[in-house]
Amino acid sequence: MRWFVLAAVVAILALPTGARACPFCSAVSLTFAQEIAQSQAAVIATLVEPPPPGSLSPQADGPLPKGKFEVVEVLKGADLVAEAGLSGADAKPIETIMLEEKPIGSLFLLMGVEPPDLVWSSPIRVGDRAVAYVRRLGDLPEKGPDRLAFFQDHLEDEDDTLARDAYDEFAVAPYADIRGLKDKMNPAELLAWIEDPKVQANRRRLYATMLGVCGSMADAERIGRLLSGDGLSAEQTEARSGLDALIACYVALKGPEALELVDRLFLDRKGRDVPFTETYAAVMALRFLGEESDLVPRDRVLASLRLLLEEPKLADLVIADLARWQDWSAVDRLVTLFKEAQADNIFVREPIVNYLRACPLPEAAAAITELEAIDPEAVRRAATLAGVAGLIAAAPAADDDDNAGPPGPTTLADPTALDAALATAIAPVRGDEDPTDITVAEPPATAENAVRAVGGPTVVWWKWLIWAGVVIAIGIVSRAAMRATVTGEH
Repeated sequence: MRWFVLAAVVAILALPTGARACPFCSAVSLTFAQEIAQSQAAVIATLVEPPPPGSLSPQADGPLPKGKFEVVEVLKGADLVAEAGLSGADAKPIETIMLEEKPIGSLFLLMGVEPPDLVWSSPIRVGDRAVAYVRRLGDLPEKGPDRLAFFQDHLEDEDDTLARDAYDEFAVAPYADIRGLKDKMNPAELLAWIEDPKVQANRRRLYATMLGVCGSMADAERIGRLLSGDGLSAEQTEARSGLDALIACYVALKGPEALELVDRLFLDRKGRDVPFTETYAAVMALRFLGEESDLVPRDRVLASLRLLLEEPKLADLVIADLARWQDWSAVDRLVTLFKEAQADNIFVREPIVNYLRACPLPEAAAAITELEAIDPEAVRRAATLAGVAGLIAAAPAADDDDNAGPPGPTTLADPTALDAALATAIAPVRGDEDPTDITVAEPPATAENAVRAVGGPTVVWWKWLIWAGVVIAIGIVSRAAMRATVTGEH
């Protein structure tokens, strides 16, 4: 079962990704702009005839209920709407599925595809302010801080539809764009939202990410109080949800010294009952700081991560990070962990082997030989999973461009490419409780497969998705079960 879990994780993390979005945000749904971009026509329409009475009842029989709508304004595809006979003096109404009862005269956003007849989406209810909001979308820059500046004004809008859409725009925006908005942010407003226990956790993560860009040392002290929980009422402790982003915000504002509190509260678990979710949140925050921020030296981030090597059941959370950032100081400790692994943490052996495979030190190669004599199956599984990651990671280059030829040959004589591949040889282990959107496509661990990942023959990656789909469900359930066992014992 553990093998399937690891295979699922490798398959997921090897998939291609674009620019990194907001590091601690998860979009709730497609944004209005994304939905309109994916449609061929978009209109504001008013309801002129609701579905027949009783057709919206859960017990109703027959086809799905439809409403009729009259086009008020065309946002996109005016020629297609006119060609379908839906605009002009003799316009016919749009008919589309409607599953909610709304009054006649209500305004809706409708999007259509498949001209010339056009198939229309389910209607999205919009008020007058939302109509004005949607009208502005076409005039905004496609990306960048100036685009986000518009949505920032709607993050806590009284119209929850607009607030959700504004949040989703930030959630899918590159982190660099959020940083570029620094001079237009309001730190006092962001801090007030963070400390408001009624704010949703996903939005608090965004606001903490933003505050980490524009806040002050005084703001850091307020966030530190939230992290420690000192003197907080039961209601105020609700503001600690979104802990990963709060930790990252605190460290980004206060600098390296802030990690002393983070280590003490969440990572140094000796003799302390620290919830696994809090430790995991700290790891996610440190990953972000190590990748995206230059405010804290990576060596200091690694020192915090190495604290978990003293927790045999949690060490697998950070082994991949040590390898990716080429911290080879842990060879001896990991060899000891491999040898001392018991039934409740035997899964740590595969990531240890892959760490040693990525390590260029001679003692690492010698250690693999020694450990293979102890558990040859673990060494074999680690090599198999690394090979699977290599096959999947090699594919996207050709699939992204149908006209692109195969990549040129890369050999072991190309040290730059090989070092780049080996430096990111092991994918970080993430559980289903992972609260962020950060996904990284990681190359394989062995030299042979590293060469394949940076310039070898390509494969059809979608075939691997079929295989991955089978194991993902098993992996998520079993990973959660194993973690539940671990946290129950700590």
